Formats: sequence, C-alpha cells, structure tokens
Amino acid sequence: MTRKTVRELAKGAFMTATRGLSDEAVGMLDHLRGLHRLPVLNSPQRFNDKILHHKMYERDPRLPVLVDKLRVKDHVARVLGPEWVTPTLWSGARLDDAALSAVAKPSVLKANHASGFVILLDEETNLKSAARRANKWLRYDYHMLHREWAYGEVERRLLIEPRIDAAGDLPDYKFWVFNGKARLIQVDRARFVRHTRQFYDPSWKRLDLAMNYPTGAESAPAPKRLEEMVHGAETLARGLSFVRVDLYDCALGPRFGEMTFWPEAGLCRFKPAIYDELLGELWRYPRETEPSRRPAARPAVSVPSSASVQ
Repeated sequence: MTRKTVRELAKGAFMTATRGLSDEAVGMLDHLRGLHRLPVLNSPQRFNDKILHHKMYERDPRLPVLVDKLRVKDHVARVLGPEWVTPTLWSGARLDDAALSAVAKPSVLKANHASGFVILLDEETNLKSAARRANKWLRYDYHMLHREWAYGEVERRLLIEPRIDAAGDLPDYKFWVFNGKARLIQVDRARFVRHTRQFYDPSWKRLDLAMNYPTGAESAPAPKRLEEMVHGAETLARGLSFVRVDLYDCALGPRFGEMTFWPEAGLCRFKPAIYDELLGELWRYPRETEPSRRPAARPAVSVPSSASVQ
C-alpha cells in the first residue's frame, strides 16, 4: 500500500468519523491532529488560527465563485484580461471516454470544486480508467474534510484544459497577498515527481522557510515576468484581507491558476515555527470583523524585512 493510499484512507476515515460534528469541533480536531495543538479562536494571533477563524466565521459571498475553477475564469478575464486565462476545452457534469478521445492532448483533467484532483492526459492515457476516476470526484464532499465551506457551494463539474507545461513540469508561483500587498511567494516544483517547495520575498530573496515539503538545495530562478505577476496577484486580491493567488510564467505570458483562501486548510507546518506568528501579524482583518487582539510581543528573531510587520 502506497503512502498516498494510506493518506487517502486516513482522510476518508476522518470524514466519516466527524461528519456529524460541528465545523468548530472539526476545526479543533483538525488542528490537534495536524499541528498537535488546539487553536485560539477568540483572539487569533497565529496565521493558522486566523485561517481557521476565517473558515468558521467569515461568509464572504464572493468566495464560492472565486474558488470555482470554472467560474473564476470569467472573473480573471474581466479583471486582468483573457490572455491570463487558460481556455477550457471541455466541461460537464459527467465524462466518458468518447469525450476524452475528442479533446486535444496533452491536456489536463480537473474537478472544479476541489484541490488536487488532476489527471494528466496524453496519447498513452487509459481513457476509460481516467473517466471512471474523474466521475468519482463529483461524489466527493471535498468541503467536508476541513470544512472549507465555499467549496461546498460550488456546482460540481469536470473540466479539461490544454497543458501549458507540455515541455516539462512548470513551476507553480503562489503569491500570498495580505490586504492587497504581496508579501510572500511560494514556489512549488516537480509536483508529480519529487515535490519541492521554497519561499521568496517579492524582491526574490530566498527565505529560510519550509512548509510541508522539502525545500531542495538549488534555488529557483525568478520568473521572467515577476513584476507583472506581482501586479496581477495584487489586482485580483483587491478588497480581500488575505488570498493566495497561483500563477504560472508561460512563454506567451503569465497564466492564472487558482485563488486559495485557506492554504493547506490552515494546517501549515512552518519551519521555523515563528513564521506562524509573523504571517499572522501581516493579516489584518477588516475593522468590522476584526477579532479582539491582545498586545503581542515582538519576537526576538531576525527575519527578512518583507516578512516583518511595518
């Protein structure tokens, strides 16, 4: 049994065991299971605690559209321009191998209501197996695992897009935008082989920070259109207290990936752990929803200026 299979079985068991519990109870158990501590929700200071607070108590009506991998494309096209959007080759509520045979390849099969449901399609793909697997995704209550409510309000669909990384595994640049300002850039590489993850500030200084995956010794080169990508991420994030905007740097220009409001479902295992506090300080809630805050002592550590609170 592979490690991935074990993880999937564990997720299924957790969902079954917690299905009748409240969102707050599941959030508490999630933190205890993933971070080995209970969260503080009445006055959240850490980033992970603020993620959970946001999941539990914020109901921004914009979010179901922004997390929907199909509907968000129209929004991005209006805000940034259609050239930022990867076209949809096919979408629907059920897939068969005939539809898969008709689309150009290489391409990518996804679910619009979940993260991580991806099949890379090429001429060697077993189409019947791919269709069967994808149709099962539509029965999966993704939002119930970590109680990410917005995904539960997405009308479930499958979609196929052309591969924009046909020549290799394209780096995934994830811009962490706090109150309209990009403060952290996450770079994921070789996601389907040996996944590595690194962090940079907006001037492309590598940070001594790891989260959930190995960092890799070799630093990632800055994307050629870094400035344009930062501007695009900040433009999409206007009016939002926090969002992670995922982008790709393609030959024809930047391409939009997705918008994520609860990275790692609020189970970010930061190394060093001080970043949980530092990123929490960067996240300022809107005044009308800001939780009560107690004075926080400045941590006695040296951190990059881009991750400091001004």
